[in-house]
Amino acid sequence: MEAVSEVGKTYTVEDYILAKVKFEVPVDALYPIFVDREIEAKTPMMDSDRAKVRLAYADLLKWMILGPSKVNNTSDTDNGWTHSSGGYQLSSDDIKDLKNEANAIYKELEPSSVFGRKTTFKMNSGGIKHSNMDLVGNPLPHIIR
Repeated sequence: MEAVSEVGKTYTVEDYILAKVKFEVPVDALYPIFVDREIEAKTPMMDSDRAKVRLAYADLLKWMILGPSKVNNTSDTDNGWTHSSGGYQLSSDDIKDLKNEANAIYKELEPSSVFGRKTTFKMNSGGIKHSNMDLVGNPLPHIIR
């Protein structure tokens, strides 16, 4: 197997991110992420800012998690020739793993972007207290037993 440095092709940021994702992702999904992160898609990976590329990868994982969990594949046949591509289905475990991976990158490089945390709040009740006045302001009679 040839090393990356021996291959004649320039390994770009776009190639790197698409190779890291284990599912088929439309390339058009990357361009808004690259614009937001101010990354040029065709920049050689060796010349790029590693932190920005990792954040773009986390953004792509977030894009996958927030999108549909099932994408259908397409297939074409013609005179004995068959071609099929695309399609994946994310299980709840896949979504959890992708969210953990994206959040690990966000926690390290951009803590404000961590997503998917469940927020909880606690409410303490002092019980029900009887009222001494009605809505108009008249005193209410209390029955003492």
